[in-house]
Amino acid sequence: MDFKSIREQFAITNKTLKRNGKEIPLIYLDHGASTHPPKQVLDRFISFMQLEYANVHRGEHELSKISSQLFEDTPKHIAKLFGITNLDNSGKQVVFGSNTTSVLDIALHQFRHMPGKILTTVMEHHSNFLPSQRYGDVEFIEVDDHGMIQYDQLEDRIQKQDIKVVSISGGSNVTGYMPDVHRIARLAHENNAKVIVDAAQRTAHSKLNIKSLDHPEHLDYVAIGGHKMYAPFGSSALIGTTEMMDASPPYIPGGGTVSFVSTQETTFLSGPDRHQPGTPNIGGTIAMGEAAQFLMQIGMDKIRKHELELLSYTLNRLEEFEEFSLLGNIPIKEKLGVMSFNIGNHSHHKISHLLDDISGIATRNGCFCAQPYVQRLLDISDNNMKNYREQYEAGKIDYLPGAVRATIGVYNTKEEMEIFINTIETICKENLIKV
Repeated sequence: MDFKSIREQFAITNKTLKRNGKEIPLIYLDHGASTHPPKQVLDRFISFMQLEYANVHRGEHELSKISSQLFEDTPKHIAKLFGITNLDNSGKQVVFGSNTTSVLDIALHQFRHMPGKILTTVMEHHSNFLPSQRYGDVEFIEVDDHGMIQYDQLEDRIQKQDIKVVSISGGSNVTGYMPDVHRIARLAHENNAKVIVDAAQRTAHSKLNIKSLDHPEHLDYVAIGGHKMYAPFGSSALIGTTEMMDASPPYIPGGGTVSFVSTQETTFLSGPDRHQPGTPNIGGTIAMGEAAQFLMQIGMDKIRKHELELLSYTLNRLEEFEEFSLLGNIPIKEKLGVMSFNIGNHSHHKISHLLDDISGIATRNGCFCAQPYVQRLLDISDNNMKNYREQYEAGKIDYLPGAVRATIGVYNTKEEMEIFINTIETICKENLIKV
């Protein structure tokens, strides 16, 4: 695999920063928050914006026809990334949104008028955690001491409770943990429930096969976000079951969702447009389709192998430092290239700042929009967390408990991980952090 040519697709890899009077390269380890679009994706986006820009499904002129065709081809690219080679005959459809939160909300909307409970977990990103609470009674599955879901508890709840849908992360943005979503899907289907997978964190890093509708482990809904799969901000997609989505009320009735409107009656469309009101983010959506093709051209297995090698090397080296503590004890084969950590009892804010200040390393810090999960990984009780929150709101402390997160992407190198490791060592050994 020619990672040099892949890396050359990303202009950000040439960016330098001024540190102590010297120019040093930026080392971007914040892919869990957002991934940079490569040249291939940017070229597709710019070409559309400059030469093909027109609204879709709105005109007979040539630009509108080109724009519409590009937009209508995008679902096929997205579906193919998840193993659907013939979308038209799959019983699935692709609905576009503005971010992962928006399409997860659309997915959960499908179950709004159905009896039963929603089953989710405490490890979820808020984009799944909060919409689940919005659409009915929710049951939460806990995680064990390692940060992994308790399958026995999940099985017991599905079998004994009236569960209509299980909504679960395909990969945690805190620990990188990838639960066995197909095992969960089989269990759900055996008990007349459906499955929604938040695949935002996983899409660009590890293959996920939706499987055909007649397979007992098929995934009913899969939500993704463009800015986490090397596409621009503002695009997302939901792959869902056509029969269910056509039967449910439109997510937001409005322009583009109808075939007929009068003062007496309204007829809503079937298909994706039923749940896509108004003018979509056409350029961003087309770019997301190009990003899917970019990932498939490299090969998801090759991407996974590359990132896993960097992760394994880095974690093995970081074990040398007593002050370094990783959140979650996840087996490497069940883990994405995500490392959330602390150093001693020092502020996660200060650690992240030092990584940038010393070596130009971009990381994330805080609770990563997954506060219940981080709280459990840090072994903080609900009462103690309440005290922290009250102190924070009163201005007595500057930050809630959290961690620093480094996340690996397709263009990162072993040399960059070596600099990251050496900087962690410097912070640990030279005691640079002032409490």
